[in-house]
Amino acid sequence: MGAAEHQFDHNSSHPGPWAERAPRTVTTLMVGKLICAGAGEQLCRVRNISATGMMLESPFPLRESDSIVVELRGGPVLEGKIMWVSAGRAGVQFSAPIDVEEVLATAKGSSPAARLRRAVPRAPRFQLATTARIVCNGISHAVVMENISQSGARIRLPNQPDLDRVMTLVIPGLSPRSCTVRWIENDVAGVAFIEMLPYAELAAWLNEMQAPR
Repeated sequence: MGAAEHQFDHNSSHPGPWAERAPRTVTTLMVGKLICAGAGEQLCRVRNISATGMMLESPFPLRESDSIVVELRGGPVLEGKIMWVSAGRAGVQFSAPIDVEEVLATAKGSSPAARLRRAVPRAPRFQLATTARIVCNGISHAVVMENISQSGARIRLPNQPDLDRVMTLVIPGLSPRSCTVRWIENDVAGVAFIEMLPYAELAAWLNEMQAPR
């Protein structure tokens, strides 16, 4: 049976604590941060979701029965257990039922709190310290990148150079990213990428950087 066919069918060989399948499964495409034992922090996509489970995909090889946590854009955190894996996809049963509409609204920035703040939900950030370079005003400076997302990064600037309006962040293993400064505090700065880092590129890089050595 293919991944798309059995989705969250907990009534087959993996009966869960809920006797009936969730009445409404929402097809979606949300990017999240996957946390799993032995995996570090990986990128994933949630393909569909219901009150009791979700189907996700990730280039990281997942295993049945593993407990996982997925953090979505805007902050919703989903916890559960992998019930099946197939061709880069996995079916997850939540530890407790969720409010699907609330989760989707928060991740898409349409919840009342998000509308009040007029804020765009922040993409999941991955804590992964590595050396990088920032090129500004024609000069290259060594920096430490403390975290990264598809939309930006946090960098530490040991020499506190004067930053240009548009710079280039050069991270080994990724294509150079044109970026702008969002904030600076002491020797730390937040930069936003002018063009979002492609999902496949970031996912492969995270998988390589956190692979067992």
